[in-house]
Amino acid sequence: VGVMGPWTCDPLLARALPEVASRLAVARLNRDPTFNKGYWWDAVVLAEACQTPQAVTGLLNAERYATGLVGPLNPATCGAAGLLATAWNKPLVSWACLGDVNGLDTLVTPMPEPAGVLHTILRFFRWAHVAILSAPQDLWREVGQGLAQDLRARGLPVTVVTAAGTQEDEAHEALRRVQRADGIRVVVMCMHSVLLGGEEQRVLLEKAEDMGMTDGTYVFIPYDALTFPLPYYRVPYPVLANNTKLRLAYDAVLTITMDSPDVTFHEALQQAKEAYEIPAHIDPTQV
Repeated sequence: VGVMGPWTCDPLLARALPEVASRLAVARLNRDPTFNKGYWWDAVVLAEACQTPQAVTGLLNAERYATGLVGPLNPATCGAAGLLATAWNKPLVSWACLGDVNGLDTLVTPMPEPAGVLHTILRFFRWAHVAILSAPQDLWREVGQGLAQDLRARGLPVTVVTAAGTQEDEAHEALRRVQRADGIRVVVMCMHSVLLGGEEQRVLLEKAEDMGMTDGTYVFIPYDALTFPLPYYRVPYPVLANNTKLRLAYDAVLTITMDSPDVTFHEALQQAKEAYEIPAHIDPTQV
């Protein structure tokens, strides 16, 4: 199984430890006869380029490395990856694909589609008008554009789609566009969560606090937390404890994430560490 992602060029995604995670997954799979069905599984980590064109061309080499693929993470490459996987008759398991994926016979979506979950929440609260602010990297720009198309196809008016980097003036300009647009209630942030170290989101939320946008007028929703179970119960996040402005701004953030009722991500990693399934030096809270 090839595990694809921008592991070498995205420092935050590299902290997901794809090599460790892959080894842990296949070791458990190989131990469990109800899952492995007599096959011996192995995993190889495949680096996905951070620029979309290079990520697409990089797919061509994936066939020789694996009999099945997990990824890619850039939704703009899903169409090409799905067509290639269909031609190769290899399963492609991706949670990052957005929009219409019909006709991709070997594509498997292993979790509820983030755009669909988001649409359900917006419909429940009767929040129709949406702005999408993304980090400037290709991966997040493609996520933002794909999410905008998907929400529009579901009948929601997405009136602002723009990028904001780590410079305060970029965040200010993006938020001014939100203020100037008519009727926007929700701002979806397509960027790494500030709780995990995302600098673009920190700058954006702090600037929103400066501009008086975190008083309940707008709801800020992090997109990335839709794709994994973010630990939330009795979990201290130092970035909030050490930054008063950010903590005030975070009152306007609505986090939607997967639940993990039996064991949190940190607890699961700690258990694997104690069982000597992963290296002893790994600190679960840093993953």
